[in-house]
Amino acid sequence: MATKAQKVRLSIFLIASSVILLIFFLVLVGSRLFRKMDPYHVVYEGISVTGLEPGAAVKYHGVQVGRVTGLSVKDVGSIQVDIQVEHDTPIKTDTKATVEVVGITGLKYVELSGGSPDSDFLEIGNTIGAGQSLFDTITGSAEVILAKLELVLNNLNVMLGPETTVSLQNALDSVSRVTSNMDTLLTDNRLSLTNSMAHLDTVMIQLAVSSKQISEIMTSINSIMQSNELKNTVSNVNHISERLKTQLDSLNIAETNNELRDLLANTNQMVVHYDLIGLRARNDILNSLSNLEEALNNLREATDVIRENPSVLLRGRQTTGDRIE
Repeated sequence: MATKAQKVRLSIFLIASSVILLIFFLVLVGSRLFRKMDPYHVVYEGISVTGLEPGAAVKYHGVQVGRVTGLSVKDVGSIQVDIQVEHDTPIKTDTKATVEVVGITGLKYVELSGGSPDSDFLEIGNTIGAGQSLFDTITGSAEVILAKLELVLNNLNVMLGPETTVSLQNALDSVSRVTSNMDTLLTDNRLSLTNSMAHLDTVMIQLAVSSKQISEIMTSINSIMQSNELKNTVSNVNHISERLKTQLDSLNIAETNNELRDLLANTNQMVVHYDLIGLRARNDILNSLSNLEEALNNLREATDVIRENPSVLLRGRQTTGDRIE
């Protein structure tokens, strides 16, 4: 049987233990109960808050600063989330609240981020702007990609349908036939095409030769006109004319007669010389004009044949008698 002293010691132990537990409870819970919290609201439109429950953490740039106190349906597609954060949390007017996922558990929490230093503080009790999390962005992009992929697959299904396949096969067959016909046509008329091109080359060569000859003739004439001999002759004529005038003025008829005779002799020689040069140049010009006329006749004949029957460039001419010589 317990003595009175033992009962007293047991009572003291129980009282001391109860006091210690009460102090411990006040230290742990009291700070939370008496901490000043500021209420705010976040409205999410078109964003699922599945996994977000009352009591979930509210973090500011990764640091827990509060809790979710409630969730309610505000409107069609709109969910209002009530939160409380510590009084000294810098909530700005441009702060955004996004719903983030905790690992792979499916649970979610509210993440506060953003807010520039120059922005004003948001009044307590107002609504914090809802942001879009990376998960929501990826999900939305994936939905858009899947929709476009489905549209592409539907278009491919239509394009690869029986009617499209038959039309495509017919088009390929037509292209194959046209290619074969063109190859056969070119093969059968290769000689005619070669001859036509050869005649055209001959005409062009003749035109080039005639042009070269005419150029040489013009160069010769130009060199004659610019030669010292012609200049000297003209100078002599001018000099003799001046002397003739002077001598006529002084009535030196005999001397003037002799000089006039010399002038006529020189003039006669010059005329003979230039007559020979003109004759040679005329022959060269006539030959060049003859070659040019022949080349132009050949070119005109080829042009007439092509104008009358343009297909000769591909199929050739039917008779050898009409071939361009």
